[in-house]
Amino acid sequence: MIHPTEALRLLTDAAMPGEPVEVSLDACYRLVLAQSVAADRDFPPTDRSAMDGFAVRAEDVGAEGVVLSIIGEVQAGRPAGGVTVGPGEAVRIFTGAVVPAGADSVVMVEETETDSMAGTVKIGRRIKPGQHVRLRASDLREGQTILEPGAPIHAPEMAALTSVGCTRVRVHRPPTVGVLSTGDEVIEPDRTPLPYQVRNSNAGTLLAQLREVGLWGVYLGNAGDSTHELADRLDQGLRGDVLLISGGVSVGDYDLVGPALEKAGVELLFHKVAVKPGKPILVGRRKECLIVGLPGNPVSALTGFAVFVAPALRKMMGYRRWQNRDVQVTLDRPLSCRPGRVTYHLARITWNDGRYEGHRVNTTGSGDVLSMARANGFLVSPEQGGEFAPGDALSALLWSDAFYR
Repeated sequence: MIHPTEALRLLTDAAMPGEPVEVSLDACYRLVLAQSVAADRDFPPTDRSAMDGFAVRAEDVGAEGVVLSIIGEVQAGRPAGGVTVGPGEAVRIFTGAVVPAGADSVVMVEETETDSMAGTVKIGRRIKPGQHVRLRASDLREGQTILEPGAPIHAPEMAALTSVGCTRVRVHRPPTVGVLSTGDEVIEPDRTPLPYQVRNSNAGTLLAQLREVGLWGVYLGNAGDSTHELADRLDQGLRGDVLLISGGVSVGDYDLVGPALEKAGVELLFHKVAVKPGKPILVGRRKECLIVGLPGNPVSALTGFAVFVAPALRKMMGYRRWQNRDVQVTLDRPLSCRPGRVTYHLARITWNDGRYEGHRVNTTGSGDVLSMARANGFLVSPEQGGEFAPGDALSALLWSDAFYR
């Protein structure tokens, strides 16, 4: 066995970002920028009103009850029309509208009384210069960088790209990923299992985890415990950038994946890692294809993906922050850990009173597939093991991808 830190290093060293490609704006969601993006103009491009009300000169409103003459109106989406606010004058204005020349402040409509017959407005309170005005370039100046290479594109980034008219975007080509299951005991979810069979939860789990990273995986089916069938499936999967295999990576008589990969010309990077669950994990490479063999037990497969596969995929996608990021949590009950391996415990992690709290999920072992639905991350206990009491701090790994933006 090798240490998980060394295993992760070997895997991510072999994971190279995809070459840059140009895509349309509507096709770049969840991909990763391979360029910097700058503002194409000042934001906002003019002084803008932040409120519905009246544009005025602050020096005219040095006291409560001042009455000003209304000389016009400026709506959002239209030019100021050459209107200039002079002494004793005001212009009706709406949120987002251009502040007319001469005015330096906006009075909220709620603080005014309008006399439509007289064409005047009474200001109910004294104001300060710049009140309720968004100054030109107060958000950003033309040419300033708004997005940097390595940024994954989510809804906020889509808004930024749209705002600067970036309709063609250079992104890293996402890796193609195949998912292959193995084992005679595995059947598809739409079938009724016999007592000695299990439904194929691993394939669905891995495909879902890929989607959470931002990738669409290709399901290659399930290969039974036959060297011929496995070889055919591997031949298809090895044509992609990444091949994920669940099951068949241990050392039993029917664990055929290792020998089959060797026969297919795969260079083994490592086999067996000092983690629990997931010790039998296998990683290899053939030309440009990375191969990760995950254990067949559902919790082990889930763990292997979160701990090892996800950071490698983020790196291949071009993320600038691709490493897993731990958080510190406070335990809510005792946790006992045996020494020897870094252990990942299914956990429900919550944010309470300014800190993360970790609650270990009860599970009967790495085959307890239903326990995963009660968790949203892992508590991580060190290889030295130990006894941890309620209130103790421990590292945790959340499954959410929000940390990597």
